[in-house]
Amino acid sequence: MLRYAVALSATHLLIATVSPHDAFAAQTSPLSETFIAGDSLTPMEFAAWDVSTDAGSQTHTVRGQLAVDQAPSEASRYTQKSYVFPTGSIHVLEFKKDHGGMRHALTDETTLYMLKGEGQVEVAGKVVSIKEKDVVSHPSGTLRGDGDATVVLWVVTGTKNNAKPMVVRAADTTFGQMGYWYKPDGERVLVTTAEELKDAPANAIRLDMTNYAFDGNGLVVTKNYKSGPTNKTRGDRDALLYIVSGQMNFFQDDIDVIAGPGDAIRETAGRYHNWIRLEDSSFLGIGTAPLVALEPDAQSDY
Repeated sequence: MLRYAVALSATHLLIATVSPHDAFAAQTSPLSETFIAGDSLTPMEFAAWDVSTDAGSQTHTVRGQLAVDQAPSEASRYTQKSYVFPTGSIHVLEFKKDHGGMRHALTDETTLYMLKGEGQVEVAGKVVSIKEKDVVSHPSGTLRGDGDATVVLWVVTGTKNNAKPMVVRAADTTFGQMGYWYKPDGERVLVTTAEELKDAPANAIRLDMTNYAFDGNGLVVTKNYKSGPTNKTRGDRDALLYIVSGQMNFFQDDIDVIAGPGDAIRETAGRYHNWIRLEDSSFLGIGTAPLVALEPDAQSDY
């Protein structure tokens, strides 16, 4: 039997048990297990505030409009959208300065991306400051800040048990570019430098990637230039993507959807997928373990 974690919320996991046969069948995912439109989700209302206990100060959190309305005036009031897939989840939190700023107690979230704003969070027991475009692997404690902020959190399974918590600054990322196109005779041209891309034709497939590497996993921020269709590719791990900007047409098996800002996609391991980038666009992507382990596939273009 195979055990896997399905996130129910930002603070709870349900451990389900399925047979390998059922898990493989689940990879022929219905649309809801592959694509979640942001506007189909109702933001959950949260409130969080500090309370004194015998063990010291702790962050108390409630959710639901009634409970939030009854929270003390000093509480941080914020919203959360949760995109729950079979192999992990994405949670987008919106904080406002005039609603108490940012205060969120972290539990099982494995990766944090600071989409907007700045704040503080614990990393391996030490409080560190984080700014826009910083990433934290295995954050802990309470996420805090005084101003407006948008935070993207994932609950995923990396490639390493007991991975070391760490912060990756935007300044410490690696940047890569690539482009490819086909000559009239069918020969494929692949380039990976800005100088080579100067000679790329208008119909070339182009991609910029900002890579955050951390223990047991990594996160990529892409800039996808209007183009397509891209080559069909597949991988040995799932990828959970949050669309930040632009419209893209996503294809996987018989699934054909238009994804835009605030939507989320699961690229399923072992399943061929590709894109038509309807306009310049960007997404945040992270890997997670599939329902059934697959043999690593040959490296292919994104």
